[in-house]
Amino acid sequence: MSDKTGQPSRRARRRKRRKVLLIIEIIILLLLLAVLFFWLKFGMINFRDIGDIKTNKLSKQTEKTLSGYTNFMVFGVDSRASGESATDAGNTDVQIIVSINNDTKKIRMASVYRDTLLNVDPQGQGTYTKSNAAYARGGEKEALEMVNGNLDLNIEKFVTFDFAAVTDVVDDVGGIEVDVTQAEYEALNSSRWPTIPEVARLSGKEATYVTKPGLQTLNGVQACAYCRIRHTSDGKGDYGRAQRQRKVMNLVMEKVKKASLSQLNSIIDDVLPKVSTNFSATEILSLATAAKSYSMDKSFGFPFDKWNGTMNTYGSIIVPCTLESNVEKLHQKMFDEMNFAPSQEVRNISQQISYRTGKTEADVEDFSKIEGNIGVDDDTAASDGAMTDTTTGE
Repeated sequence: MSDKTGQPSRRARRRKRRKVLLIIEIIILLLLLAVLFFWLKFGMINFRDIGDIKTNKLSKQTEKTLSGYTNFMVFGVDSRASGESATDAGNTDVQIIVSINNDTKKIRMASVYRDTLLNVDPQGQGTYTKSNAAYARGGEKEALEMVNGNLDLNIEKFVTFDFAAVTDVVDDVGGIEVDVTQAEYEALNSSRWPTIPEVARLSGKEATYVTKPGLQTLNGVQACAYCRIRHTSDGKGDYGRAQRQRKVMNLVMEKVKKASLSQLNSIIDDVLPKVSTNFSATEILSLATAAKSYSMDKSFGFPFDKWNGTMNTYGSIIVPCTLESNVEKLHQKMFDEMNFAPSQEVRNISQQISYRTGKTEADVEDFSKIEGNIGVDDDTAASDGAMTDTTTGE
């Protein structure tokens, strides 16, 4: 309706303003409901304040390089417990460094082998044993300080999960497609190492066995068991397990990125109560909103050059030969820092490991025969969502 000048009448203008205000009010209400929804969901997470994390004295160049990445540790706890206490104790079955390039959004992952001989108390008196003992000694704080102190990193953030979290998220996304080798198939169905029944018991789910090798969809229990198998007839042991863990993480991440709203809600409800972290709610939201732009780049295991065997003092261990040279390679592969120089603290630890074990660079073993084809997806483009495993020694 217009007046004599052809302009909208006052009543029409008021009606239009009311419509605009109504739309604005609806948008604000929806935003408030979204914030409330996420806030209630975040309340399901076990947020842990572990205090300040100690690091080595890093060079200014290394600090500058690391500042270009969002780095955090993923811990999977081998506690044999369930429920809220599942991440409170035990050794770490999974120790993965996750690094997100803040500019390219490319993700690189490095598994720290659980049997690697390291100083698990680098900020204290010094204790040399398997790296996965650090979590059992002092939870995430000591585990983070172990990683920082031995690898010249400054990681402060972590995400810790238990077995049930893996089974739930895989089931919620409808399973994952995995090409199971003959050796992995035999291990999954082994009566001597009953991994599937144990995972089923701990997660409160039904034990369903894998019926054949080859490409197939694994459910939650099967996928979690697949991550945990260690004793395989091909002799790949913990190297194969670490690679399988990273592979499953990548497959799950890709399916979560494509999940429907109902699937995402199920994942949030099922998984968040089984996760502990010191990321803040704001930081989690920031990472989540950028998740669509993330893509996998490289994946490898640490240490690269190593000796693997049994020693009376330590049992079955992996000895970095040497730690100093392996840390140099880690910074080159993970952060493209080609001129990295290890700190004095790392050099001291490296000397201690060599002194205690008698192992040097001359003792590096060739693992190519037993590790060679673990990364069956090595030739798949990272842009297709596949994880490229660049380690010849894994």
